[in-house]
Formats: sequence, C-alpha cells, structure tokens
Amino acid sequence: MNGIFLTLEGGEGCGKTTQLERVAEALRAKSGREVVTARSPGGTEVAEKIRIILKTPEPGENLLPETELMLFGACHAQMCEHLIRPALARGAIVISDRFTDSTLVYQGCARRIDPELVARVNQFVCRDTRPDLVLVLDIPVELGLQRTTGRASGTAKGDRFDSESAAFHTAVRNGFLELARREPGRFAVIDASPSPEQVTQSILEAIHARLAIL
Repeated sequence: MNGIFLTLEGGEGCGKTTQLERVAEALRAKSGREVVTARSPGGTEVAEKIRIILKTPEPGENLLPETELMLFGACHAQMCEHLIRPALARGAIVISDRFTDSTLVYQGCARRIDPELVARVNQFVCRDTRPDLVLVLDIPVELGLQRTTGRASGTAKGDRFDSESAAFHTAVRNGFLELARREPGRFAVIDASPSPEQVTQSILEAIHARLAIL
C-alpha cells in the first residue's frame, strides 16, 4: 500500500493546528490506516530546535529573509529523512501542518526572494518528496489576525510571523491562492471561516474527492 502525503497550508489564524488533529483522527477512524502528523517547522528533535529560532523574536537581531529560507530548508531536510519518507514507506498517511509550499509563499512571495531560488532550495532539500494534496485553509486576513491576537497573548515572546504587517499577511494569502490557481490538480482551497466542524467536513470531502481514501 502506497503512503499518502497531505499538507494543511494557509495564513496565520486559519486554523491549521486545530484541523491537523481533527482530520488525523477522522482519517484514522475512516481509513483504518496509520496516520502520522507533523508540523513545519518542527517534527523531529533537530527540526524542533530550528523552530524555536524561526518562531521566536530575538531583540536586536532580526532574521534575514535568506536566513529564514535556509533554516526552513534545513528543517524540511530533517523532516523528510527522519519522519516523512519512513512513514510513507510504511504505507502511512502523513498529514503536516505546513511544508514547502509555505516556504514558496512566505519567503518567495511575502519576503520577495526569487521564487525560482526558493523552488530550487525546496527541491534540493526534499528531492522527490512532495505532497499528494495541499489543502489551503483560506480566510480573510482581518479575521485571521483577530484569531492570532488571542494566541499571541498566551505566548511569552509572541510569534515572529503573527506580528507581521497586514500587507505581509495579504501577500501570504494571495500567494497561496495563486499557487492553487496554477496547480488545481494538487491544491484544494477550503473556506476556513465557518466553524471547526464545518471546516473539518470540507477538508474530508476534498480528500475523498481527490484521493478516494475515505
């Protein structure tokens, strides 16, 4: 049985973290298969250490866009080798909260690094490991930022990406929608504005329609 690789993508506050566990639980129950969850940045011991650097503001020294790109590349290399590929080889369903399409959007579109360079970095670190289906949780920027306000209040140092400008988050949203427009066979756009239960149902319907695994 071949493994299946799914990713949840979208801007800040779109509900990916909530949906990761909800969808994973539903996939386990409905498919009877092993389901492995991951997150980017993170997922392995080394990648989780990289996550701290990427997500935590460092007073007096901002991360350069180029530094972000290389750190995300290192994270994805670790994830592929030590988490994703072994699980896929076992025939598992892997579902990740973000992956390389976030790098294309955040560092390519929003940070304005040459998208071709970003794509080459992704190819170098991941080789042939690509999601079978990318589920973009789309939400108006204003609503997403409202949701992150409460999240940030519970974090001692905040989140570097939550604190970016509305223009940055708009570029992120537009970047994901453009990727989905260019590759409709690999992407499914999900309205993330309704209740978590409704969003989960929409995600599961998209997975069934595209991959027929439920």
